[in-house]
Amino acid sequence: MLREHTYICVDIEAALIRGRQCMIEIGAVKWYPDGTMDTFTQLIQPYKFKKLNTHIQKLTGITTEQLIGAPSFKEAMHKFKNWCGNGCIFLTFGEFDRKVLEEELARNFMSSDFIFPMIDFQQKYMIANKLKEQPSLGGLMNQLGLEVEVQHRALADANSLRQIFEKVDGEQLIRAQKTNKGRYLSTSLKPGDTHYELMVAYVDFLVTKNGIVIEKTETLAEKLSVAIREEVRTNEQGQEELVQSTKVFPSDKAKKMLSYLTQTIEDKILLTRTGLRPITKVLRLHNCTMQKTEVINLQHLLQEELVAQFSYQEETKSHFEKRLSSLLNQYGYLLVDEYTKRDLFPNQVTTV
Repeated sequence: MLREHTYICVDIEAALIRGRQCMIEIGAVKWYPDGTMDTFTQLIQPYKFKKLNTHIQKLTGITTEQLIGAPSFKEAMHKFKNWCGNGCIFLTFGEFDRKVLEEELARNFMSSDFIFPMIDFQQKYMIANKLKEQPSLGGLMNQLGLEVEVQHRALADANSLRQIFEKVDGEQLIRAQKTNKGRYLSTSLKPGDTHYELMVAYVDFLVTKNGIVIEKTETLAEKLSVAIREEVRTNEQGQEELVQSTKVFPSDKAKKMLSYLTQTIEDKILLTRTGLRPITKVLRLHNCTMQKTEVINLQHLLQEELVAQFSYQEETKSHFEKRLSSLLNQYGYLLVDEYTKRDLFPNQVTTV
């Protein structure tokens, strides 16, 4: 049975040069629906490059001399773009490759449109198999009984990804996770004089081709009880000292709400303000666990000052909910763009 799409498995090698990640190699495998393949590999000379870090040389086998003789990023990307052609879906193993590619293209004033849609297949695999820890490329190859080529070279790693994709029927795996549903979730836990102030807010929405539709909005604001404890501990110098610790007690209302949110996330994309860390902290306090799901971070879509608009302020719950809905509608076009870039839309999704 032929696959539906042509996929390009892409991998990059990068080095930290002058405080930023710079691409030094790109490798890709183009896998056509009939099973035939084509490959691309290219070393890249970073801007104002002088010397490659010794660790990177040992890790990849790439030398300073090879990079000095390699084409510039712009030259390499023009070659890569021409090789890619049109109508392909890009696959990476992790979010690093997309991040570095976008940053490098932006720094060189080049459009990134040609590298989309791009799917993080590591994330898709983790969701499908309910994994909490990120598997390594080599570890997953071994687990699936696939032959591991030399690692930390771009073309070899790209081919490893293609083998994994074929072995686990990646096209069906991706198809099963397509959705136009989303949930914005935000939490905050702030200490007060005699209690902790907890806020949990969520907005369920649908993403259409030309905007979003808000389905449900709810906010919970609670004051959590605390207990201050003091105990004597011995420090590194062998001296006894009095240490004060604070125990925060969970809320039954919050636990009920968080249980609902974690149990109903499976078919939704999770949209967060600043990542999962503050959410996980509140979930752990209430003995709740969020199952692995695809996450979009507002910090990747908006400038920092715009992300701050989504923060809970001194306002009523109804005002905050209206403001959240308004903000999500205002920046809905960015969500539409991100859903498109990640190839998330089911085939039947249309405009409204």
